[in-house]
Amino acid sequence: MLPKTRFGVPPIGVDVFEGSLEGLVLSEEAEFSDDEKAPAFVPPAWCVAEVTDDVRFSGGILVSASRRELSAWLAEYGIRLSPGADSEPGHDHSAPMY
Repeated sequence: MLPKTRFGVPPIGVDVFEGSLEGLVLSEEAEFSDDEKAPAFVPPAWCVAEVTDDVRFSGGILVSASRRELSAWLAEYGIRLSPGADSEPGHDHSAPMY
């Protein structure tokens, strides 16, 4: 199980992860009322990396990912996680991604 809360921030859905992935925020599928609006979509400023084609950020991979793995993957996008107050040494919180 991959605990997360999904929020609607039209036109995207935003997943806020809990547990070992606490601090990871991914925006998920964007939904548009017509095909012309999709190409004009500009991601919000808080979206800091495009990971759509990176299979490591799919639910099937994230469900078994360790905090250390997540940190290494995010580092490849130039995202350095800051220390958090969680149980795992080096626990970090990330900026939102999409």
